[in-house]
Amino acid sequence: MSDLVNEAVGINDFENWLNERSGWLQSAAKQLIDNKRLPNEGELAELVRLCKLEAAKQGDPGFLKVAAGAFSAAGVQRVVRVEEVSQVFGVNAIKPGASLPFGAGSLTVIYGQNGSGKSGFARLLKQLCGSRSKDEIRPNAFSEEEHACSAQCRITIDGNPRDINWRPGAEPHAMLKYAQVFDSKAATQYMGRTESSYEPSSMRFISMLIQISDMVSAALGAEKGALVSALPKFPDDLAETAEKAWLSALKASVSAEKIEAYCQFGKELDAERVKSEALLAEKDIAGRLAAIGKETVATESIRQAMKLLKEGLTDDKAEELFKARQSSLAARKAANEVAQQAFANAPLQGVGETTWTLMWEQARNYSVAHAYPGHEFPVTGEGAHCVLCQQELTTEGAARLKSFEAFVTAGLETAAKAAEAASATLIAQVVQLPSIDDWIARLAQLQFDEATARTYYESLKIRRAQLLECAAVGDLLVLDWALIDQALEKRAADLLNEKSSLTQLQQDGQRQALEKRVRQLKALQWLSQNKPAILAERQRLVAVDLLDKATKLTATNSLTTKRNELGRTELDAGYQARFDEELKALGGRRLPVAPQSKAQGKGVITFGLALVGARAGYTPEVILSEGETRIVALAAFLADTTGSNQLAPFIFDDPISSLDQDFEERVVARLVELAKTRQVIIFTHRLSLIALVEALIKKHGDNPANQKILHTVQSLRRLDKVSGILAQHSLRDARPDKAINAVSGLSRNWWTGS
Repeated sequence: MSDLVNEAVGINDFENWLNERSGWLQSAAKQLIDNKRLPNEGELAELVRLCKLEAAKQGDPGFLKVAAGAFSAAGVQRVVRVEEVSQVFGVNAIKPGASLPFGAGSLTVIYGQNGSGKSGFARLLKQLCGSRSKDEIRPNAFSEEEHACSAQCRITIDGNPRDINWRPGAEPHAMLKYAQVFDSKAATQYMGRTESSYEPSSMRFISMLIQISDMVSAALGAEKGALVSALPKFPDDLAETAEKAWLSALKASVSAEKIEAYCQFGKELDAERVKSEALLAEKDIAGRLAAIGKETVATESIRQAMKLLKEGLTDDKAEELFKARQSSLAARKAANEVAQQAFANAPLQGVGETTWTLMWEQARNYSVAHAYPGHEFPVTGEGAHCVLCQQELTTEGAARLKSFEAFVTAGLETAAKAAEAASATLIAQVVQLPSIDDWIARLAQLQFDEATARTYYESLKIRRAQLLECAAVGDLLVLDWALIDQALEKRAADLLNEKSSLTQLQQDGQRQALEKRVRQLKALQWLSQNKPAILAERQRLVAVDLLDKATKLTATNSLTTKRNELGRTELDAGYQARFDEELKALGGRRLPVAPQSKAQGKGVITFGLALVGARAGYTPEVILSEGETRIVALAAFLADTTGSNQLAPFIFDDPISSLDQDFEERVVARLVELAKTRQVIIFTHRLSLIALVEALIKKHGDNPANQKILHTVQSLRRLDKVSGILAQHSLRDARPDKAINAVSGLSRNWWTGS
């Protein structure tokens, strides 16, 4: 009862330990308990998803926990039996198509003399169970008939039948792997250093969790491997820049906003790069400085020319022209009105108006220059003629000419002429435009293209024409000089800066500093041009970082530590105790042998047998007799295999070989004891073993309190070159002495071929 309590406490502690693991691993444990197998592809993908969510510290309904008692409920052992092997082909000399049933009882003895096929069936069972002491199966060397090696096997699991079609190399059925085989080869292995053939359920469970962890880790690794960087190679000539160092140190923790800010490269920086590269490309600095001087003078010339144009076409100039024109028109109007009143009675109309005034001025010029040189105009004395009509002046005509002259030289007419002259003078002073070619050339120096220059020129022509027409300011075309002014300022500043930079470049160390700055600018430009790729790389790093964090969650350190701990407490200690008990039960208590364990890492423990109290260098198989060695090996085998508490078959091939009577009785008694809880199959050529089995089972059955042990004895024989033939006579139904005679008869029949 106390053992059951301790076991329950141990299971509870193990479940508590499970529930302290990572969330995804708890889900894997729950899945493993429910399915009793490793995850399939879809289940593995779900575990990978949960692992990544846990690494990202995100919750999800898919996370599961191991409920209390779930592990212990899943650990209920299943009863496994081998019911029959049949349709045996290509196995040693066994008859093709042979069968070997193992009966309904828990103990089966397969008896046969040497060459009867007993070893062939034993080898077949070892292959079916995946025994580590299995032997190679060969076909019948004495038969011309060849058969591919194969067999069928029927097993039951908790009473439910399963049929197995076996071929060489086939993976053993999962439940048959728990079957244990003891033969001479296994005995030799146990006398050396061997790994435990079973794992306690908790250790086996952790082993599978380690496998699952490795599977999830591999899936995460494959996903990480697919995240290949698409970032272009940074230029080799910029490898020493701080920008390259920044990119090399790029991590998932760097925000996209910081990348956006760092990878800016505006027009100002690009202009600086172009200018700096031009400076570094300049070979004749002195010549370039001289050229800058000339370009500066030319720029200043353009500035002065633009200044003249601007000042000559200002609104103030236009206003002055407009007012002068308006004044002349007003003065002329006033003079005309007076003339119209003064000469209202003149024979002809229009005297005093502009056309008439022009005619009068021409008449004056003719009189002074030709008709009457040296005389004031008009000449009206006696005998004078009219300079216009060439007729002698009458008194009335002379008076009219004098009145005309008096009008022309009066105040209003003089004022009108003065105003018109002033207007004409201002118009004549309107600034002249350069030729179109000259204009285009000047603006080209200010980085304006020809189309823009022509547009500006057309605007200049229109505004100047409007000034010549003395248009009102409000009607003038507006001309924006801002771009030209800015270009002039920039041109002058660029020349000045270039001059300063070239002058500095001639100083020690300045070229190196400028070259460093150019590399930095080019590196910044590269970052800006590849910003989308850098942002994509940052996203990749974020994904890789998450996968790395998830991979850390798949580390098996804690699982391995727990497995090692269980290996020490459940495997090592249990093995030591069971070996002592088994050796005692087999009658070998007096033998000075004890097991020695050695941890191999990850919960793997190997065991070896050592002589107690012997000098160094002496091993049990050297000192002990053949029978004693056999007993010690059998005790080690039983100590190992019974620890699993699996209800799977035990298979013994000649277990009492080389044993004396006392050891033989003890071994058979132990085998019968094993048959109380599981199937035991014994291959033997010793009739004494059959007699001992019968006697012990009868003794056991004589006690009404004991559960009856059913057993079966199968006899094999050989005919000519074919073995594995079931004998019709049952040794179980005969007394030992009769059985011996019957077997002797079988032997004689085999020998004579009858």
